[in-house]
Amino acid sequence: MANFLIVYPGMVAVFVLTILLMIRWLRLPADRKHTEWLLVVTLLVEPAGMLCQATANGISVLEPMKYDLYIYRIDEALGFHSFWLGEAVAHLPSLRVLVSVSYGLLAVAMLSVFAANLLWESEAAALKVARTLALNLFLALPIYLLIPVCGPQFAFPAFPAWPGAIAAHPLAIAAAPNGIPSVHTSSALLVLWFLRKWKLGRVAGVSFLALTVFATLGSGQHYVFDLLCAVPYATFLIWLHEQRTDSSAIELAPISLFPIAPL
Repeated sequence: MANFLIVYPGMVAVFVLTILLMIRWLRLPADRKHTEWLLVVTLLVEPAGMLCQATANGISVLEPMKYDLYIYRIDEALGFHSFWLGEAVAHLPSLRVLVSVSYGLLAVAMLSVFAANLLWESEAAALKVARTLALNLFLALPIYLLIPVCGPQFAFPAFPAWPGAIAAHPLAIAAAPNGIPSVHTSSALLVLWFLRKWKLGRVAGVSFLALTVFATLGSGQHYVFDLLCAVPYATFLIWLHEQRTDSSAIELAPISLFPIAPL
């Protein structure tokens, strides 16, 4: 059970949140519409991530040659490598646990942002946040096809052992080319942006961003360049989000997940 919690913290969190939301539905009948929408989003957030991962795996079939060695050389020019953090993580079990849990909490962080805007802002604000977070997942897919990069863990089987000097060339790798941009990092940036209105939200957002940067590099899932590319990508998504739209009249429609009245 402990290993499952470490490897799949998002699934465990979704299970716990589902139970808590069902209790909220029973205990707070005046706000059942919001509870039901939170429950729907909770049940959809993990499958959405799995769908994106499956699509990225399909892209690998379309483009088997990856550009990882070129990105490795860019990191080399920048003077910083994920191999340094990877070595620290490999030697400290506590850091391995931290990396695994931090990397697996993306769905929970996105759900928290939606819930905060739904309960403390407005339904219109929550819907705009949900749209932007969904675009964040799916707009990256064509970029994966254009710039297929897998990550040092997949390009270098001995990661985090230092590969030394290499000649850059396309490399056949079977893994999903979901490196550029780092959607984990762009998501963390969006989480921070959407939580900036609240003091506790800013603390949570900065903490999640820091953990995400550490986890993406320490696990070997991403190069430093991947994370840098996530900044303009997230900025573009924020720009789309901030465009003026007539959302004042938008509200969530009631849904009936529980047609039988509680005893």
